[in-house]
Amino acid sequence: MREKIISAALEVFDSNGFFKAGIRDIAKLANCSLPTLYYYFKNKEDLFETSVCVAYESLTAQIDEQLPEGMPLYDRYYFAVMQRQMLTPDEKRVFRIAMKIQLGVDGFESANKRLSLWEENRRRSEREAVGKINDDPAFAALVMRVVDDMLMRSILFGEALPPEQIKRELAYLFN
Repeated sequence: MREKIISAALEVFDSNGFFKAGIRDIAKLANCSLPTLYYYFKNKEDLFETSVCVAYESLTAQIDEQLPEGMPLYDRYYFAVMQRQMLTPDEKRVFRIAMKIQLGVDGFESANKRLSLWEENRRRSEREAVGKINDDPAFAALVMRVVDDMLMRSILFGEALPPEQIKRELAYLFN
């Protein structure tokens, strides 16, 4: 039942945003009573933290772990984009909601702070990795913007980026 509630919550949070998402709507979609929902989650914030923030951190870590150690950055970014295109619908919802939080258009203060801090730590390590290729901070910013754009097009807008297009765009940066 917990997984059904989380799946329903993702659907409601994704379509309505955090503030317009109703806990009753989530329970109805999960086909459970409010007491059942509250058995698993303290409140809407707890449900959001679990279904989005915790899931995003976990999914991102799982995706990162699938990449072989020492993989060249070009390949790493290519596979990162491709992996996100193959996510399940619920996983895509998690990423879409997390992106909305990072863009400042959804979520509540503690969720925003949590994901912003977590993402800043990830970005710091990405900048360090890119810095080993080219120590110009502008190059690292450009690489991250291009990859972020691909991820947004894929996850936020549901655009299926052809593998050859991803390779071409990355090749401009790394060749």
